Amino acid sequence: MFQDTKAVPHWSKRRLHHIFGRDGRAVVVAMDHAAYGPKYGLEQPNKVVAKIVKGGADAILTTFGMARAVADVLGNTGLIVGLDSEGPVADYGVEHALRFGADAVMLKVFPGNPQETKLADLRRLAARCTEWNMPLLAEPIPVSFQEKSAHTVENVAKAARTAAEAGADFVKVHYVAPVVDYRAVTGSCYVPVLVLGGPATGDPLGTLQVAADAMDAGACGVIFGRNILTHPRPDRMVAALGEIVHGGATVNTAFKSLSALVL
Repeated sequence: MFQDTKAVPHWSKRRLHHIFGRDGRAVVVAMDHAAYGPKYGLEQPNKVVAKIVKGGADAILTTFGMARAVADVLGNTGLIVGLDSEGPVADYGVEHALRFGADAVMLKVFPGNPQETKLADLRRLAARCTEWNMPLLAEPIPVSFQEKSAHTVENVAKAARTAAEAGADFVKVHYVAPVVDYRAVTGSCYVPVLVLGGPATGDPLGTLQVAADAMDAGACGVIFGRNILTHPRPDRMVAALGEIVHGGATVNTAFKSLSALVL
């Protein structure tokens, strides 16, 4: 049963059952950053996805190509396909993802940046998703990934709410400390908020702390990529995040579990 009605996704889109647990929370592993060439941790997709699945990930976020390559090891783990493209994504993306068996599609947009994908593209994609009952994940990034000064709580809150208004079923946004301030993001967005992990930090304790803080602030889960994939034991990193997101474990408890099995 869901303990927080605000965290309940739109279950009329049944594919969301493959992404969110029964508690309305999710640990998603982002594996879409090799779209423009090889990336550390993704050299052998089948092997790493097998580890991610073993660790208990609720879903992965990846490209069409990698999704096809790992289909045999993905099993019942949820699949979100990124539709980021230089072309008009709504012209092909939803139908292609449906034929492929995806559980949701994702699009990045960059509010405040006239040179990047616009909210109009997201609204158009949302309309197509509604036609096919396909869940839509939006990743609204204020201005750009590089413009870190734009990633304020106020801007992230505005981006999350704007994406929801455009028709997204759930959103992937930055976490901005402290917890008390970030509640402005989750409190003003009426669809589930999942926080992104960003670049690899080499700091698993810090990664777990971000997840715990985000959950404390009202997030419904995480979509972490490089901070899982670059860990020596990505399966155990996923499991540790699951302890926090689904089990409510403390950071110290999850870190001790991770460290004991890594050493």
